[in-house]
Amino acid sequence: MNSDFRSYTISGKVVDVGGGRSPDYFSFLKKENVASIKALDGSLSGINFEKDPLPYPKDSIDTVLLCNVLEHIYHYKFLTDEIYRIIKPGGKMIGFVPFLINYHPDPHDYFRYTKESLHKIFSENGFKEISIKELGFGPFSVNYNNIVLSIPRPLRVLLFPFYHCLDKIFLYFRPKIGSRYPIGYSFVVKK
Repeated sequence: MNSDFRSYTISGKVVDVGGGRSPDYFSFLKKENVASIKALDGSLSGINFEKDPLPYPKDSIDTVLLCNVLEHIYHYKFLTDEIYRIIKPGGKMIGFVPFLINYHPDPHDYFRYTKESLHKIFSENGFKEISIKELGFGPFSVNYNNIVLSIPRPLRVLLFPFYHCLDKIFLYFRPKIGSRYPIGYSFVVKK
């Protein structure tokens, strides 16, 4: 996700929904004329993203960041409606959701979204320009991503090139199948 974020630019009034205190993806985003960045996290502010309105007026935010959050929200439609409400016309939402990744409750873990489901959710919210990208390399990298936390740190560095190389070989012979093994999806949608 982070390396993909190098191609995204945030500007104006920015709200990071659910990102916590200091998410690492901020260092990858390009910043252009950023007036303010506000963190809005349920564990820090007490807001419940499934039922509490976001504390911003309608059409008041230029960019909303929504990274690694939707899979933890059971009533995601309420949250995506609220995000649409606060984004200015022409504003955007940038985000990421995991797909082929381990269960990670924070405090809950409800969903894995496909490219098709994300497109449908954002379309039904009224977003006009929807761009969704698969992130990942192939089946071996997905396997690596799922076991990496159980491997001692020094071995992780040694194993990653091996798994990456296996994916390169696999995808050389089956290039069209790579999109079937996303670790997750990044998205940019505009109002």
